[in-house]
Amino acid sequence: MLFYLLSAIIFTTVASAALTSAPALTVHEAGGAVFQNLTEKALFDYFQIGFDQTLTIAERDQKSAEWAEKHGIADKWAVFYSTWQAREEKFNKIKTTVFERLPSTYKKLSEIIANKNQTLSQVGTAIQELDEKFNLEVQLIFILSKILRLNEKIVMNGGLNEVGNEATENSFRRMRDFEGRSMDVKALMIPGPL
Repeated sequence: MLFYLLSAIIFTTVASAALTSAPALTVHEAGGAVFQNLTEKALFDYFQIGFDQTLTIAERDQKSAEWAEKHGIADKWAVFYSTWQAREEKFNKIKTTVFERLPSTYKKLSEIIANKNQTLSQVGTAIQELDEKFNLEVQLIFILSKILRLNEKIVMNGGLNEVGNEATENSFRRMRDFEGRSMDVKALMIPGPL
């Protein structure tokens, strides 16, 4: 699910930044030529393919091509499908580049923020300069940081991965084990089960 969330965030950021010359291809625009003047039965048949969860992606592609042939729009479908595939390939290359640059951008951003020998104005300027070079990466870091902050309770209390609140896997009690209990911090350092 995180993969899909990140993909949606990156897609939205890429689309809004208009960083590349990829064609503006929405389902409405690109599909207009394919789906206009179709009968309700043709549309129903198409959506039956789309909602069939038993089909593999290859089977779905094949059935869609057969559907287009059956309804006399194979040429329009071929143009739509090849344009969509080209856009997806280009988008995946951009996404890969963004993910590859994310760790180094995060490190640079962290260094800027951690530097206490600068004014807030200087911090802002440094972040703006980094944003000019790595806009998608910086924006994605800010978005992910906000998501983490909104889920701080889960993140800081273990979540899927422990976040620095125990020495080894089972040697010290976890912070989440004490949620809602009235105990002092020293109790966290006592090894053993509760």
